[in-house]
Amino acid sequence: MGGPISRRRALWLTGGALALPAAGCGVWLGVREDRTPDPEPDGPTRVTGIANHSITQSFVHVIAHPDDNLYFMNPDLDHALASGAACVTVCLTDGESDGRNVLHSELGRVARADRPAYTRARINGLTAALALLTTGDENSPWDTSLVSYLDGRLVEQHTLRAAPQVQLILLALVEARSVSLPRAESLRGLWLGETDSLDTLPPVRSGLPPGAGYSREQLIATLHAVLDHFRPTVVRTLDPNPDHSPKPPKDPRSGHVYLDHQDHTYSAYFAQAALARHWAGDRARNGTVEHYLGYVNAALPHNLDQAAVGRKVLALNSYGWADNRRCGDPAGCGDRKVGAGALRNGWAQSTRYRAPGSGAWLQPLADGRLAAFGLLNGSAVHWVQSEHGWAGPRRIAGSGLEGQLQAVRQADGRIRLLGVRTVLRYAAAEHRREVVTCVQTGPDAFGPWESLGAPDGPDPVRSMEFGYPIGAALPDGTVQVAARTWGGSVAVRTTDGPWTALALPPAAGGGVQDGLGAVVDGLGNTHVFAPGARTVVHWASDVPGGPLRPAPPTGLPVPAGPVTAELGEEGALRVRFREPKSARVLTAERAPGSEAWRVVSESAPPGGFGRIAATAGALAVRDDRGRTALRAEGRDWQHDGPLLSHTPALAADSDGRLVAAALGCDGHLYTARQPVPGAPFGAWNQAG
Repeated sequence: MGGPISRRRALWLTGGALALPAAGCGVWLGVREDRTPDPEPDGPTRVTGIANHSITQSFVHVIAHPDDNLYFMNPDLDHALASGAACVTVCLTDGESDGRNVLHSELGRVARADRPAYTRARINGLTAALALLTTGDENSPWDTSLVSYLDGRLVEQHTLRAAPQVQLILLALVEARSVSLPRAESLRGLWLGETDSLDTLPPVRSGLPPGAGYSREQLIATLHAVLDHFRPTVVRTLDPNPDHSPKPPKDPRSGHVYLDHQDHTYSAYFAQAALARHWAGDRARNGTVEHYLGYVNAALPHNLDQAAVGRKVLALNSYGWADNRRCGDPAGCGDRKVGAGALRNGWAQSTRYRAPGSGAWLQPLADGRLAAFGLLNGSAVHWVQSEHGWAGPRRIAGSGLEGQLQAVRQADGRIRLLGVRTVLRYAAAEHRREVVTCVQTGPDAFGPWESLGAPDGPDPVRSMEFGYPIGAALPDGTVQVAARTWGGSVAVRTTDGPWTALALPPAAGGGVQDGLGAVVDGLGNTHVFAPGARTVVHWASDVPGGPLRPAPPTGLPVPAGPVTAELGEEGALRVRFREPKSARVLTAERAPGSEAWRVVSESAPPGGFGRIAATAGALAVRDDRGRTALRAEGRDWQHDGPLLSHTPALAADSDGRLVAAALGCDGHLYTARQPVPGAPFGAWNQAG
């Protein structure tokens, strides 16, 4: 069957299922900046050039299974689709599971397994959900083609006709078919070298050749080619550092059992490897990366408000074929295992980043200029305020950095940066993470990055799980660093001392989550706060630079996420955090000389999720549109900031006016400033 596919086949009614002939199909490549090559009569066309969907921003989501971005990357996925930018989902596996497309309540019944059909149904569900979020119509048609990003390897590429910047790329590799049990034929086995090639399992009516496999190198090279093609300014992956279960494994072959799917973890590793190559080449634009927590969300306080959960459920209901719509595909129109039960497993009610971020990346230099610090393409960069705006971004030496930087202003006025670096290796004994730091050596210069090791010592497995560091400048000029440990407590060190584990107070329950806050009080004592399962957990020192011990219980409500600490009026300790299920910002204080905490204010809900950036007189957060919302003291939220990557920041300039900073999803720095102290913030401006 040569020649182009017919219009009737290309429509095939529903969001996403196009029947491709077994061989010789023509290929539609979508809108490109380069000239679209003429289709070859007997096969797919090699993809060249770059996408023409947005010159300012482009999103690539790398997922393991067809519902991963709907559960774990939404509402960020929703905001990306609404932006009009190129929004690409790369799904590595079929997610074929047991091949039975039945309702969750029917799992105990005998049903015929048909993995290729179940895969097609799941892809139908995903494309319907993406169409619904983008156009409001889950039946908006897609065009599907076979495309080659790497010579000798084909992918099934779906393009939403009403919004061709929205695309889905299916590699159709077999999944692990177990959440945690090791299996050589899996992404895990491919990464670790337990298999030389991982097979594909084409969905029904696909033109993908059956039995074709990917080597580890071919999979990384394919993802690299996709990144080079779309040149993303934001890449989103699943969690490369999942929490382990405290329970011993039922099967000793499993080793540590993690609170996530193994395919999620190893899909993130492959994405990290491809990103490293992409950034080393000449095709990369300035971009950021977000990693999203997976199954562990079910055990954490729900951090999305009702409106955000409702919109996620709409998309998941479409994916789950809850409306029993007719799509014309005998394989099925969605994933019945999800069905109308999107809330059943507790994943839809939350969205969390592996790196909780820091609001302290905007700091005054010794000469009074403000400097902003961030990560672009895995490297540290900074922008510096000038009379004519902001100069930058200027690269600070170093690579392999992840998450978000914190900038600490030392007692001597110099800036110290704290971050995390991953040493990406195929062998588990070599794959590790470490806390790193560098310090300012001149007005616009920084020294080399130095390793501070890992809170749990040299064990590479435990290093994969520690939390992101938070620092506090001590009066003697040193900086104290705190990070969550593998065991769920907190460890601290100075930059020139060893890590010391802190005792876990009873109020912490089984442990704390990442998202620490730290502040030094008026007496020079350090206070560290962490989100616990039932309350905010507090450690404090008795003397400047002294050991930290559990402080009296705060008695504060359970936080929905990270805790931000600062000094309030007259030296009061102040913490801010979001309330579960409402996204409201709660502010709690403890007066000097008192051990009693009380909630002193509750903001109007700004929507969104994540850490609060705070300084005397203002707040900055991610809002319900994925943008930066600002609130000057005593005023309403201003919801006009840029589409946000990571966490916003706040600082006062040399005139006492507050400046807000945000790293946009286009890789640019944006700032907004009060015209006079205490006034609402002015308009946002792009730096450079």
